Amino acid sequence: MRLAPAVTTLALVLSLAPLSGQQPPPPAAPPAQPSDISLTLSQEGGRRIALAVPPATAPASDVVQSELVDPFHKTLAGDLGTSPWFVLADPSLHPKGFRPPTTREEGDAWIASGAQFLLDTQIRSEGTNVIVAAQLLDLRTLRPILAKTYSAGGASIRRVAHVIANDIVRQFTGKPGPFLTRIVFSSDRDGGRNKELYIMDYDGENQRRITFHRSLSIAPDWSYDGDKVVYQSFVSTPPGLHWFSLGAPARTRIPVTTELNSAPSFSPDGKTVTYAGSVKGNPEIFVVGLDGSNPRRLTNSSAIDSSPRFSPNGREIAFTSNRQGSPQIYLMDLEGSNVRKLTLTGNWSDEPAFSPDGGRLAYACRNEGDFQICILDLTTGRTVQISSGPGANENPSWSPDGTRIAWELQRGRSTQIVSAGIDGSGFKVLTSAGNNGYPVWQRTTE
Repeated sequence: MRLAPAVTTLALVLSLAPLSGQQPPPPAAPPAQPSDISLTLSQEGGRRIALAVPPATAPASDVVQSELVDPFHKTLAGDLGTSPWFVLADPSLHPKGFRPPTTREEGDAWIASGAQFLLDTQIRSEGTNVIVAAQLLDLRTLRPILAKTYSAGGASIRRVAHVIANDIVRQFTGKPGPFLTRIVFSSDRDGGRNKELYIMDYDGENQRRITFHRSLSIAPDWSYDGDKVVYQSFVSTPPGLHWFSLGAPARTRIPVTTELNSAPSFSPDGKTVTYAGSVKGNPEIFVVGLDGSNPRRLTNSSAIDSSPRFSPNGREIAFTSNRQGSPQIYLMDLEGSNVRKLTLTGNWSDEPAFSPDGGRLAYACRNEGDFQICILDLTTGRTVQISSGPGANENPSWSPDGTRIAWELQRGRSTQIVSAGIDGSGFKVLTSAGNNGYPVWQRTTE
């Protein structure tokens, strides 16, 4: 892979500049092999692991500092700092030097900062490539439990940081974090009354436009394999369902005979979508193939049925209905049978979103005042509210690892996309340009 010019230039700067900070001494013997650790981490109510993440050691250069070290550290610390598995030791308490610690005294100096583990990184050049070496040390034993070298290639230094953060989470949990995932959303930032679809990294970086209808494009959903996006567009009358594969220019309309045609949701196999279609002015839930084949009507009531979402096992569909009074969330089998009410509290429950494992449901809930984001445990029936404060909170979407939720928050005349952990911690605003809504998280972690 050819290096991007900027990366090549930075690699040359790295090769010519002297090292800043403390240079790790060359090993007198082959480095110790990473040791295995046996930890069972529980996200809910479990104790977080204390982790020290100091800035990477790198050659002394203003360019290297601003273009490599700073964005790398900001991204890596941001990823691990918002993870539910870790708490970062206070950087002001980090000892000077001791990278990596080689004596019990040096290890104790890091432990005194509040850390159990040290993530030590070094940025260097290798020819025209940028290399990052990462070592995760258990400060009790001074042995590495993870030691890897990463090549930037033509990728950004931020992506390298995301990859390392994923590996750290995988080391402790067996699964990667959400750090390489993306979010599709709708925005009016281009002016006028139009809304187009955009895509961004999970942390709000690298936002770019992906539809160009010059109309309203809203309510996207991402296929389970991460390849396709389906959405509602008002580019023609009545509004229609469109889909496309990422990286392909074609935008394909799904031929349906219904009107309204809102809130499309992919089946887990990516072959069909469920959506809310209008029949003689009455919204009902339908399922149809991406090519318009095998259309089926699943609901048949005088109520308003909307916001359908496939369950991860593909055998059930959650949806919103006011068939018993106020809008609440219901669940039905794929054939439209066995309809049962899921939400039993509040005067309005809407926009259901299944957790990746199918065990919980996030949704917009309202008792009094503004909408908030609630999570319903489908096994115990317990409901918790994770948002608070003024403003309307709507359209929740889960990260593929089940640790975070993104949603739209309207305060005053501004609507932006935010995210937080499933306990409400780690709240972050992801957008700022224009008004933004309908976030949907990529369902694959890497």
